[in-house]
Amino acid sequence: MRSWNTIVLIILSISIAGCAINNRTFDTRNTAFDDGKKLITQGQFESGLTKLEQARREEPENKEIQAVSIRLYEEVIGKLQFDAENLRLSGDLERAEQAFQRILNLYPFNERAKEGIEQIALERRHIAAIDTARALLARNDTLGAETMIRAILQENPQQLHARQLIAEINSRLSRPEVTDLALESSFKKSVSMEFKDADLRSVFEIMSRTAGINFVFDKDIRQDSKISIFVRDNTIEDILKLILTTNQLAYKVLNNNSLLIYPNTPAKLKDYQELVVRSFQIAHTDVKQMVAMVRGIVKAKDIYVNEQLNLFIMRDTLEAIRLTERLVSLNDYAEPEVMLEVLILDITRNNKFIVGPNFPQSLQFSWAGAAAVAPAPALISSFGFDGLKSFGMTRQAQIDFLQNFSSGDILANPRIRVNNREKAKIHVGTKEPFFTANVQAGVSAVVTSTPTFIDLGVKLDVEPRIGLNDDITLKVTLEVSSLLDTIQSPQGATAPRVGTRNAETLLTIKDGETQIIAGLLDNRDRKSVTGLAGLLNIPGLDRLTSNQNIDRTKNEVVLLITPRIIRNLARPSNLENEYHFGTASEAGKLPVKIHKTAAQSLAIAPAGSGSAAARGLDAFAATREESDIPNPFAAAATMTPTLTMQAPTTVGLDKEFSVNVRLVGAKPMVNTELQLNYESSVLEALDGGDKSGTRTIRLGRDQTTGLATQIRFKVIAANPGITEINIQNATAEDLETGESIDVMLPATATVNFK
Repeated sequence: MRSWNTIVLIILSISIAGCAINNRTFDTRNTAFDDGKKLITQGQFESGLTKLEQARREEPENKEIQAVSIRLYEEVIGKLQFDAENLRLSGDLERAEQAFQRILNLYPFNERAKEGIEQIALERRHIAAIDTARALLARNDTLGAETMIRAILQENPQQLHARQLIAEINSRLSRPEVTDLALESSFKKSVSMEFKDADLRSVFEIMSRTAGINFVFDKDIRQDSKISIFVRDNTIEDILKLILTTNQLAYKVLNNNSLLIYPNTPAKLKDYQELVVRSFQIAHTDVKQMVAMVRGIVKAKDIYVNEQLNLFIMRDTLEAIRLTERLVSLNDYAEPEVMLEVLILDITRNNKFIVGPNFPQSLQFSWAGAAAVAPAPALISSFGFDGLKSFGMTRQAQIDFLQNFSSGDILANPRIRVNNREKAKIHVGTKEPFFTANVQAGVSAVVTSTPTFIDLGVKLDVEPRIGLNDDITLKVTLEVSSLLDTIQSPQGATAPRVGTRNAETLLTIKDGETQIIAGLLDNRDRKSVTGLAGLLNIPGLDRLTSNQNIDRTKNEVVLLITPRIIRNLARPSNLENEYHFGTASEAGKLPVKIHKTAAQSLAIAPAGSGSAAARGLDAFAATREESDIPNPFAAAATMTPTLTMQAPTTVGLDKEFSVNVRLVGAKPMVNTELQLNYESSVLEALDGGDKSGTRTIRLGRDQTTGLATQIRFKVIAANPGITEINIQNATAEDLETGESIDVMLPATATVNFK
């Protein structure tokens, strides 16, 4: 007996020693390895990684040491990079550079650390440039500050200080381009100028002598075309803008005191208008959608799209490029993002009772008749049942007092990050297989089973929509499913019977607000009673003589969801929402804007608007500093009513043109009747009247035509020539007094057709 005890003790000692050796091997492994892990836990990354490298050299064949060392190394590098990026984004560039350098000391070939140091150097250069731009803005050099800040935003569109400064610059600019002409001359000098049917060349000569500006004309400009203008105390720049706009001319700056004047036509714009090539790197938006917007709004001339790099290259005018920059900056934002903190609680309670006695519930006997071989028992025979062969009854009674209680709680707390208007899916449960039987026909039937998997448990679909005011609209779909039973077909295939509970809702909550979805209950109460017949219906005896089987099941799913906005769109200011665009034909075109205009000090009319004989005035020009010179155009309303006639000087054969007749300077209740004459053999009036060569016209505020009318003509002459159109027999009457009023007639219009 003692020998067996000794053997057992030896076996136990060997087992304990082996377990100790195994535990020591599992726990300590290598001293340098254990020390390295402790040092990394304490934050001494350099020393810890050195110890891990030592352990790897000591045991190069130990796969566990190799794998854990690599994992810890990656975790350390990731944490250091995260801290360095946070320091850089917070503006602490000194500490950020030290953090990136610490990474390079551990791993000299880390590309992200090298890029971080380069970004810090770029950030320092941007900060210095921003300080310079602030100084320029303080000296009201808005153009220089804008140019410098736009260069910074091209390199780093997310530079916070540059974005703030460009917003301040935009508040000082009415449009993205600069409207002032940068000429070193007296271009800002205020003058008074008066021209009446003067040659365009004469007007530019006066401005050239006054402001010291050289004007170079394109060969297609008609320098002998007539112009009438009256301005007082306005700058040469304002006057030039008015003249160019009303005569369909454009300019190009040649140097600090020279301008090139050319017709504002598509052909000439192609020859003289400077174009700029600019590439736009799109960071967050689809480049094709961005290009479609630019094509539709800016009407860009040439665009090349590189879908691989998500950029497009645009060739257009500088004004269109500036407009495109604004459009891209307002539309290329990162998609809003939200973190969904979800808590799913599945509570299950099962309570089962089996209580009460189980009495014998049946009596067995058989009847053999009078010819029974074996006589019945004497006791039974005494009652006259001689033919009763056998009698049996269970002699066992059972009392049950069993209670089974089980509870199960499934808790899931996932955190999922999702973009705006994207669907996040969460499934907490199992995938259950169910088999489908496939019978292949042949000599001997072959039955194969194919598994089909279905998801059981809790399935949650959430689609967030983030608003600018940090409101989050969530579309939540919750489904809870469980397996109730399995149905088997005669061929052996199985099909599930699944119980489901669904909830779908659309709700709007604030950032950080928790919404609870509860009440998905599944309560089941089953009760079965067995006992002696007749006694179950007697109150009081039913509980004593019956056996009760009670099964109560309760299940509830509770969902708590808390959205937290990680990134949202910044609400643009009014200056960013609405800004100058240009004209329908040219995006970013300079608007006509004059700086200072007093009452009755501005008037302009194209060639042919009147005659010098109207008031006995010849074409004149003056540059005066006085402000008491009368305005002949503004004073026309108080002088004798005058008829003006405008007609083109040259018309092609078989072409149509218009003649405009206007009554100027008449009182409100004056009507005028006049006769317009033309050569019916050369011209044809297209108003549907007769071909007599005369038209009677009535003008007045109470007339249907008003104070002006237009007559369309067509040249019907077969050969080139000259024709005249004149107005005769003009009479005017004051409807208030009934008096006749003299009317000044316009000069005869001469039309060359060729």
